[in-house]
Amino acid sequence: MRVIIPFPSPDIEQQIKQIDASITVDVLGPYDPVPDNFHADVLLAIGVDRTDQLSQLLAEPNNIRWIHVFGTGVDSFPMDEVGDRLLTCSRGAHALPIAEWVMAMVLAYEKRLPQSWINQVPENWHSAELGQVSGKTLGLLGFGCIGSLVAERALAFGMKVKALTRNAHSDWPKGIEPVSSFEQLVNETDHLVLAAPATAATHHIINAASLAQCKQGIHIVNVARGSLIDQDALKAALDSGQVSRASLDVVDPEPLPEGHWLFSHEGVSLSPHISWSAPHMLEKLAEPFVNNVRAFLNDAPMHGVVDMKEGY
Repeated sequence: MRVIIPFPSPDIEQQIKQIDASITVDVLGPYDPVPDNFHADVLLAIGVDRTDQLSQLLAEPNNIRWIHVFGTGVDSFPMDEVGDRLLTCSRGAHALPIAEWVMAMVLAYEKRLPQSWINQVPENWHSAELGQVSGKTLGLLGFGCIGSLVAERALAFGMKVKALTRNAHSDWPKGIEPVSSFEQLVNETDHLVLAAPATAATHHIINAASLAQCKQGIHIVNVARGSLIDQDALKAALDSGQVSRASLDVVDPEPLPEGHWLFSHEGVSLSPHISWSAPHMLEKLAEPFVNNVRAFLNDAPMHGVVDMKEGY
C-alpha cells in the first residue's frame, strides 16, 4: 500500500511503517507537480483549497481509494471530486482546546475581563458590577465533539445547558436539556455557542430573524465557521443591544480585510481562528489518521468518516 502525505514528517512516517513494514510513505506537497503514471492508495490531504494537483490525483478512477483530511472540517474540501472514495477527517482532535476557549470567553464576559483590570488607583476600590456564571444558561447549537466537551465544563460551573442538534440523540448526558427548535434554544439563553458544521443548512443560521428570537443581551460565541453568521445582521443586533457581545474566533472571510468593522466594534471580541491551538496539536491531528491506516488495512470501522450527503 502506498500512502501520500503533504509534508515531511518522520514521526508520522515512522508510525505508519510500524503498522506494516510493507507500506510505502511518500511526500507530495499540496502544490507539487504530479509525476507521470502516478499511483497511490491513500492520500493525506490538507483540506483548505481546491488545487490542480488534487484534481489530477483523483482524475484516475483507480487512483486513491481513501482520502483523509488533515483537519477537523471539510467545508472547504472539493467534495464533488471525491466520487465514491472514502473520505475521513481528524474530527474531534481540536475539541478540547476549543471547549476551553469557549469557557474562557464565557468567564471573561461575566467577569468583565480585561475591562475590570486596573493600571492605576481606581475611583472606588472594592467596587464592581461583575456577572456570575453559575445559574446562567448556555445554549449549544450543535452537540458533536466540541459541544459535548463545552457542556461538561459548563455544567461543572453550575450552568444550565440547552442543546439543539440536527441528529437525534438517544441518550443525552445528565444535565443537558435537548430542544427541538432554535427559538427554544435561544429564548432564555445567556451564552449561545455555535458549534455546528458549515453546511447549506447552517449558512447564515444567525440572521436578522433568528437574532430577534434571542434573549435580549445575549452573548454569542462562534467556534464553528464564520458562514454561520450573517455579519451585517450581527452588527445591527450589536448596535441595538439585542446582542451584548460577540466572541468570534471565526469570521467570513478569513482573513478579514483591513478596516473591517469587526476589528473595532466595542461589542466584539475577535481572535484569528486560534481556539484550536494547544501543545502537540500536530500529533493530535495525526493520531486519527494513523489509527485509520491500521483500520483500513484490517477492514475495520474508521474514525471521522464524512457523510458525503450531509457534507460533514
